[in-house]
Amino acid sequence: FITDWKEYGENWEEWLPIIIDSRRLFGKLIGAETDEIANIPNVTTALVALSSSIKYKKDGNIVISSLNFPTNIYNWHLQQSRGRAHEVRLLKPNSNGIIPLEDWEKAIDDKTSLVSVDYVSWMNGCREKIPEIAKIAHEHNSFMIADAFHGLGVFPINAKDDGVDALVCGTYKWLQAPHGTAFLYTHHDRIKELDPNYTGWHGVQDSVITRYTKEQDMFGTPFDIEKTVPADSATRFEWGTWGVMSVIGARAALEWALKDDMRNRYHHVLKMTGRLIEGLKKKGRQILSPLQTDRRSGILVFEDPDPASTYNKLKSENIVVASRVKSIRASPHYYNSEDEIDRLLMAL
Repeated sequence: FITDWKEYGENWEEWLPIIIDSRRLFGKLIGAETDEIANIPNVTTALVALSSSIKYKKDGNIVISSLNFPTNIYNWHLQQSRGRAHEVRLLKPNSNGIIPLEDWEKAIDDKTSLVSVDYVSWMNGCREKIPEIAKIAHEHNSFMIADAFHGLGVFPINAKDDGVDALVCGTYKWLQAPHGTAFLYTHHDRIKELDPNYTGWHGVQDSVITRYTKEQDMFGTPFDIEKTVPADSATRFEWGTWGVMSVIGARAALEWALKDDMRNRYHHVLKMTGRLIEGLKKKGRQILSPLQTDRRSGILVFEDPDPASTYNKLKSENIVVASRVKSIRASPHYYNSEDEIDRLLMAL
């Protein structure tokens, strides 16, 4: 990229295939087709794109989880304040740190326009039962959105099997890519139902990248500026120019992830968090994450009276965790070892 930038400035003949290939690779990772994938700058953009495109039911409601990342909450409150929903139903976890399926069943009804939930909570690592929630949503003709940011790269995810209508995911966490690239999956059957309020020169039917894929001269004929026709594919959500350097990093990260069997990764991650759980119990630490195996993820949160000090102490010993409200969040990945878990426990 640096050589291209230095010698050519904008070398789109070389860069556009990378953009397209990143879509393909992400689709492969989640069991989707390339034209169901949009390459976007971040998850916030994806959620804004979806919220501006969905057909809301009259006097309807939106059902979300309080365990979602804040963007996947704020955005839906905003839709209510704009009159697109009568009510936002914010579900709260029980004392075990989970939202039981019965709570979803009670909250979702025929007036529910959409359900939006994270595969894994950033707050306590709770792994949601996405296929079951999607089934409930579809029984009431509700649109189902899932944020896979804290799940993809840790355990297998198949968007089609899980029954989600849309999936959003960044790449700089568990997929180990640089900041600046995320992806939006939209199921084939749902794409044309989504009517964006916003677009850009890459989100229309006759775009530069469409011409490139058809082996046409990208700027050989004028663009039709007399009307706006959204692209037939998920690229209707690609509004502006991509951050190519970031996409190059994301593509490499996706290639790396696809070399692994995600089931093996998940088995290893559960082994690491299991070792950490046992060690924390011996130290008398309260664990704030769900302990049921089917609800566990790569995130483990435990209480700490002074998390900022603990964070700084651990950082000085080259142990990276996250400081949270009266707690510490540890996130072991496939590359971490039992010795490293033991070193963390000894340092606490």
